[in-house]
Amino acid sequence: MAKSTGSKPTKKHASNAAAWQHASPASRSKRAYNRSLVCAALFHDGPHSRADLGHATGLPLSRLSDICGSLLNEGVIRESMITSAVGGGRGRPRSLLELDLRSLGVVCVRYDQDQITTALVDLAGTVHWKRHWSVGNEADASSRLRRIARRLKQTIAVAPDIGLSLVGVGAADPGTVDIATGRSIRAVNVPGWSDMPVVETLNEASGLAAVIERSDGWQALGEVAYGAGRGAQHVLFVTLLEGIGGGIVEGGKLLSGRDGSAGEIGHTRVSIDGPKCGCGGRGCLEAHLAPARLAALWRGARPDQLDSIALQSETTGDEFSQMLAASQRGDSRAQDILVNATRALAIALGNAISLLNPERVVLGGRFVEAGDPLVALLRKSLPEFALPELVSNVDVRLAELGEDSTFLGIAACVRSRLFAYPSMGGTVESGRPAAPLSKSNGR
Repeated sequence: MAKSTGSKPTKKHASNAAAWQHASPASRSKRAYNRSLVCAALFHDGPHSRADLGHATGLPLSRLSDICGSLLNEGVIRESMITSAVGGGRGRPRSLLELDLRSLGVVCVRYDQDQITTALVDLAGTVHWKRHWSVGNEADASSRLRRIARRLKQTIAVAPDIGLSLVGVGAADPGTVDIATGRSIRAVNVPGWSDMPVVETLNEASGLAAVIERSDGWQALGEVAYGAGRGAQHVLFVTLLEGIGGGIVEGGKLLSGRDGSAGEIGHTRVSIDGPKCGCGGRGCLEAHLAPARLAALWRGARPDQLDSIALQSETTGDEFSQMLAASQRGDSRAQDILVNATRALAIALGNAISLLNPERVVLGGRFVEAGDPLVALLRKSLPEFALPELVSNVDVRLAELGEDSTFLGIAACVRSRLFAYPSMGGTVESGRPAAPLSKSNGR
């Protein structure tokens, strides 16, 4: 199924792809440096007249006019509102230049054990097209990766029809990743998915620069840029699907850690002898809160039977949803399970709050389905597991964007890198480079 939201951008520049390219200052041409400087000034400071842009960048008007003409022709910037003449005199009114974020886009791909989802998103934050694809009966992980690449190419073919010039690719991985090498290290819930060359494969398939991150990390960044984390500088995001993941955003940047796996709160231990986790350990938060296991407890399974219950994805209307509904109706067994699960979550969040001192905690995925009763229980339990002065001012909220947060996080990351100041490594070049997006920027 394809999903389209928002208004269509113009098709005028769909074939003129100005793309992100990472380059050291020494290897960058002077023209490329100046193009990047102009775009960065417009991104960080908003619309400018040509005269004001000259003051902001220090570029002479003749050179600035040439650069702006090129960027206008490629659809990277556009002329917008008209301002009155300087000083209210008889001079000509001045048009303002601004980035044309709605005509520039990224192609996104998210994959897990059940399905592949691709999307086209503009840099203003609108998801224009989205489709879910079946994984198929792939014999091994390499075949699965090739299928992902094929679905990506099919999605790229749609971009001209909706008027998007693509500037990058983002991959949302279900496991741990190594951003520096562009590889997926391991996904606990996807058999055989280990040390996979995701970025290299997607670069070759698309001809665009690609970046990889854990899906949970992209969701965190998306919620901070466009959703429940807006306005906060220090955000901890935690999501529940078939397992638990998280992301940490500081000052608008996603913290990646050494390799790119910071935020794996699902595999923090909240008990010594708890249920066995898919990672091979025991007592992980993910093992305590996996929806399939909580639903099994509600059905009457004994704690010692939980090790035989595989982590599995479930859809709306499944037994986990039924358990939540029963809790709302006053089912004591469901309520006890929810209280115990919330206590395990409070232990993990209490530790994270003590370590990270966030101002806001955003709960996504199926935590949203649990709703306000979960938030109320959590607020009641948290003070037991962290310093009162650290917990008292933490704002706990439910996520707002659903699955689109993943794609919006990718758009936010690519946008910040594409329009970084040239001293930070961003370069706006025409064409479609296949170099991976650098870790050094925009996270």
